[in-house]
Amino acid sequence: MRTLRWSLLLLALGLLQTFTSVIWSPLGYVDWLLIAVVYMALRGSFREAVILGAIAGLMQDGLSQEIVGLHGFAKTSIAAVIASFSSFLVVRGPLPEAVVTGLASLLESSIVIAWLVLLGRSYQVTGLSITGRAIATALATAAVWSVARWLHQRRKRRSRFK
Repeated sequence: MRTLRWSLLLLALGLLQTFTSVIWSPLGYVDWLLIAVVYMALRGSFREAVILGAIAGLMQDGLSQEIVGLHGFAKTSIAAVIASFSSFLVVRGPLPEAVVTGLASLLESSIVIAWLVLLGRSYQVTGLSITGRAIATALATAAVWSVARWLHQRRKRRSRFK
């Protein structure tokens, strides 16, 4: 059941990442799949995080029509690094998770650009767009986890009064 739930969530986030720039262009900078990968890396097991990172990256490759495996490798690497550090470094709360997600976005962009250079491909990104993407993803992470925490506390209060 948990696997099905995560699969459906990844599908929804992949579609959200693809179509949000049409609705409002600043939302196109947010890497929704990376937010899920970082969450699983911080809260789940190493194996779950790496598998989720691979699936999310391959889904992003399929939706973006880039080199298949490029984002898959980047997101898997990020999931492995964060999951390794999360075993002895506890990150809780919207702000620390937003910082980790922003840094993960910078790392993912660096990995993708490095592979494109090694493969002799051209890329059309600037340092400003990479930084903007990292900031947008970090702000979205903080917003999502703040709302999720608020909803969880609200549900907890309601169940206490029933």
